[in-house]
Amino acid sequence: MPPSITVNSATPPLPPGPATHPVWQLLRYSFWPLEYLEDCACFGETFTFRLAGFGELVMLTRPEDIREVFRGDPAILHAGEGNVLLSTLVGETSVLVLDDAPHLRQRRVLLPPLKGERMRTFFDAMQSETLVIAREWARGGVVRADSAMQAITLRVILRAALGIASGPTFDALQSSMGSLLREVRHPLVLVLWNVFPPDRFKDSRLLPFYRLRRRFDAVLYRVIAEQRALPPEQRTPSLLSDLLAATHDNGDPLSDVELRDAIVTIVAAGHDTTALSLAWALELILPRADVIAPIDAELAKVCGAEMPRPEHLPELTYLDAVIRESLRVRNILPFVVRVLKAQFSVGGITYPKGVVLCPAIHLLHQRDDLYPEPKTFRPERFLERKFAAHEWNPFGGGNRACLGQAFALYEMKVVLATLFTELRMHRPPGAVSKPVRRGISVGPSDGVRLIARSRVA
Repeated sequence: MPPSITVNSATPPLPPGPATHPVWQLLRYSFWPLEYLEDCACFGETFTFRLAGFGELVMLTRPEDIREVFRGDPAILHAGEGNVLLSTLVGETSVLVLDDAPHLRQRRVLLPPLKGERMRTFFDAMQSETLVIAREWARGGVVRADSAMQAITLRVILRAALGIASGPTFDALQSSMGSLLREVRHPLVLVLWNVFPPDRFKDSRLLPFYRLRRRFDAVLYRVIAEQRALPPEQRTPSLLSDLLAATHDNGDPLSDVELRDAIVTIVAAGHDTTALSLAWALELILPRADVIAPIDAELAKVCGAEMPRPEHLPELTYLDAVIRESLRVRNILPFVVRVLKAQFSVGGITYPKGVVLCPAIHLLHQRDDLYPEPKTFRPERFLERKFAAHEWNPFGGGNRACLGQAFALYEMKVVLATLFTELRMHRPPGAVSKPVRRGISVGPSDGVRLIARSRVA
């Protein structure tokens, strides 16, 4: 049953929302994130809920309201402050947790290496890592898509970020980052952040998360020192080499801490969310013969009997639509946040300083006026029309749109095109994937179990 209604007594009043205790709301959101959001939508297109430790969150679901927030003054709408819990992993100089001039400075440095030709140089790494997984899957038996996709995306993003692909250093980074990310995927991470606040426990030798972070950092700082000591022409092309060559507007190079935080941000954000998105895409595609058939036909027409190559990707328009529709139906982050530093008006309501406005991506993507029959997976939507940034935004929007959006979409296309060229896949009988919390993300409860066999067998 939907929760009972309450109206905040502050002036001006906030939109209505559930009246239950903030601790209970936090627990409900932690265990049933999408179900809770959908239940709360009974209060209207704009509603308020309160999560213990995170204040009053106003969910915005109207496209026009989301557009106003994304276009709003970033000095008033702080996203970094709302992402403060991420600093325990990505560090205090990460672009994810900064606002105002420091955010713009870090974003300006990070954006160029994640776009254009540098991104495309990792096609072979993306495809080769996918083929390793595909050939393991083809040996038979039921496998989990999420863990395999995590293996692919972690190895690819480490290669892209650091320019190393094998050896003891790569293995140490892969192992420690994998363990670290498993810690932050806990469904109660929002509760644990309240119980073990980082400002009190960051030096803990008992909590596994902090031990693992120190282990990863020790290896990463060694890599940074080794690369910094080399002449620029001897550095392996990578995100790290680009960042070592970059300077701030005043000519200063990035500090070791800034380099560490930038690398961890790209590795963490560019690995886990993409892996979950790929697993969800397979969950949606595999039961649908009417979707698999056009994917196969397009691959045959564009690539012939060959493996997909970089020049083929722009022509895979149906696969692109499949990816975009899967990100609509199964978006990884249910909402994004903006902490108000001053009064801000949107949708006819003036909100006071301190309120957190949240473009509710999941509920936006479920609007039947934008997406008729929104629960239905129908890739053709994205062939029939182009959706604006305030209508489709799995990567957020405005000046805080995900830096890795182009990289993630490119990698998803490479991985899926390679898998469908190499394998025939189906779900085992009775397989069900329910949305569950994985840290701040939403992933599949069963990891998306599937069975695969080689197309050439």
